[in-house]
Amino acid sequence: MPSSVMSMPTQTDGRPSPAAVSAVGLRKSYGDKTVLDGIDLDIPAGSVFALLGPNGAGKTTAVKILSTLITADAGQVRVAGHDLAGAPQAVRAAIGVT
Repeated sequence: MPSSVMSMPTQTDGRPSPAAVSAVGLRKSYGDKTVLDGIDLDIPAGSVFALLGPNGAGKTTAVKILSTLITADAGQVRVAGHDLAGAPQAVRAAIGVT
């Protein structure tokens, strides 16, 4: 019977791969309208992830922030091991968005 424990993806040197996406306290407002209020994400590298929710839940805003199209008002975000605020070019080089 197969094991139900997933192994963590590793780099060629054996170290664990960075998370595909890691976000803590992601926030975004437009004027007095808060559209993201403290979103936390931890998406392991190599996984399949779906972002679901009703209209107006902030899905598009979150994707725009994670893909560097708009900036967050608060929170720490890493995409493919790169700090979103400090290395947006590295994030853009590591992702593809359609």
